[in-house]
Amino acid sequence: MSTEYLNNKAFENIIIKFQQAKRNKQKYKLLKKDFDIQKSKHNSQHLTIKKPLQLTDQEIFAADIAYTEAQSVLAEAFYTLSQNIVRYAKFSNIDEDDAIQEGVLICFERAEKFDPEKGKAFNYLTTCILNHFRQLWRTAKNYNELKKKYNEIFQIKLGINVNNRRLNKKNNKINRDR
Repeated sequence: MSTEYLNNKAFENIIIKFQQAKRNKQKYKLLKKDFDIQKSKHNSQHLTIKKPLQLTDQEIFAADIAYTEAQSVLAEAFYTLSQNIVRYAKFSNIDEDDAIQEGVLICFERAEKFDPEKGKAFNYLTTCILNHFRQLWRTAKNYNELKKKYNEIFQIKLGINVNNRRLNKKNNKINRDR
C-alpha cells in the first residue's frame, strides 16, 4: 500500500468503497432498528408483522466487516499520504507523529464528503491537510503575538517584567528552602 495513494484512481476507488461500506452499515443498522421497533409495537398489541424484515444478522455482520476492512485500508493510505506531506513540508514547530495523526483524522473527515466528479482525491486531500496545518500555524502565531503584546503592556503599565517576576518568585522560594 506504500505507493497506492499516489495512484489517484486506486485512491479514489478506496474512498468510494469506504463510502459505500459506511452507507451499507448505516442502512442495515437503521433497518434493524426500525424492524425491532415495529416488532416491539406489534408484540405489545399482539399483532403479526405484515412484511417481515428480509435482513439477517449475517448480512449486518458482513456489512460491519466490510466497513472495518475499508476503514483499515483507507487508514493505511491516509497515514502514508499524511506522513509524506508532513515530511515534505518539514514543519519544525510541531511533533511529527502528532501531525501525521492529525492529517489522518482530517482525511477521514473529508473522505465522507469527497465526490470523484468534482476533483482528484490526492489533490483534494493534500490540500485539506496542508490548509489544516497552515490554519494551526496561523493560530499558534497569532496566539504567540497576542501573548507578546500582553507581556509588553504589563511591562509598560506596571513597570514589571513578567518573566523576571516569575524568576524572582522561583529564586525567593529556593532561598527560603535553604
